Amino acid sequence: MLALGRDVVVLRFPRSLGGERSSLPNGVRQVELEDTGEAHIQALLANLSETLGPVGAFVHLHPRKQDNPDATGLFPEAEEARVKQVFFLAKHLKDPLVQAAAVGRSCFLTVTRMDGQLGLGGTTDFGPLSGGLFGLTKTLNLEWQPVFCRAVDLHPGIPPEQAARHILAELHDPDLRIVEVGYTPEGRFTLTSE
Repeated sequence: MLALGRDVVVLRFPRSLGGERSSLPNGVRQVELEDTGEAHIQALLANLSETLGPVGAFVHLHPRKQDNPDATGLFPEAEEARVKQVFFLAKHLKDPLVQAAAVGRSCFLTVTRMDGQLGLGGTTDFGPLSGGLFGLTKTLNLEWQPVFCRAVDLHPGIPPEQAARHILAELHDPDLRIVEVGYTPEGRFTLTSE
């Protein structure tokens, strides 16, 4: 995206929510949420719009399930908080993304690392809450008609460079009928009805 002359901003969740911190290429701005409150997210997005212009695309890279021996219960707090943040972000990104769609392609994309088969591959080595991002994306696809919405599930064994190619391919996919896509080492996976 940088090569296309677009501003790229990485919005990082608070460190308290865990997750890997990858290094970023030169030219990519980084903003870290200081807390998980909706008011903070709204203010941060307003500040970004003022300084960089309106948001035209949103891509959420959901981290893989992390084993935490201290975690209790079925739904780890950090995972619940991360998914909740994406819902808050969606709420406050509706207007800018719909407006951006009037002048070009805008998008809302969520990327998980479940099993590459949208959670249907028979494995349970992923956080169950990450599947909620598929429901959010499908709902937004219905409600935000002009915005390109897609949920992508990448198999954890896919290397980062290949994962990036898959994400870019999905961002530019002309087929607007598909909302959910998975990638396994064997290839692309979508759901069909028979």
